[in-house]
Amino acid sequence: MRKSFTILLVGLGIGFMLGWLASSHSDTDTEHRLAPTSQGSGAPSAPITVYFSPSPEPEKAIIQRLQSAQQSVHVALYQLTDPEIAQAVQETFRRGLEIQILLDDEPSRGSKGCLLLSTGIPVKEFADSGIMHHKFAVIDGALVITGSYNWTTSAQTRNEENLLVIESAELAQAFFSEFQRLWTHKKARLLSADRCP
Repeated sequence: MRKSFTILLVGLGIGFMLGWLASSHSDTDTEHRLAPTSQGSGAPSAPITVYFSPSPEPEKAIIQRLQSAQQSVHVALYQLTDPEIAQAVQETFRRGLEIQILLDDEPSRGSKGCLLLSTGIPVKEFADSGIMHHKFAVIDGALVITGSYNWTTSAQTRNEENLLVIESAELAQAFFSEFQRLWTHKKARLLSADRCP
């Protein structure tokens, strides 16, 4: 009986100590528990802003980053049909920035690929049996825009989507390397005016 009572007291003591430790650290260690961890090729800690649609906020975020670009914009998208974003891309190009746009098979219904091409922007289409389903942009080699958000009107007005804006030169370099791989791939071909309606 005495042995059972001792085991019970020890168990209660250990339980009390574990409970106290957990409660005393739960409020103070929130940042540590939520800090990003490295996975895959590397996931450095970086300022990230997230937007959700249907909402005008993702479109505004993309346009704002295009307007504040200083040197270059490299974009790989499944589709680009949003006229406001297309106009912002054109205006950015007219400011003398280096811009390259890679889209899935073109021209597709409602796509702005031909419009961008008519402005002089280099546009390539990725022609493959699968789809080029990326949705990212690298701006000035220092900022990445990515997420499920297609740069389309339906993404803004109907779809449940997310958009991340990540300020990280390291991640920007990783995304830019992927962009270059796709841009120079044999399945990426320059969109020509004779293919545009």
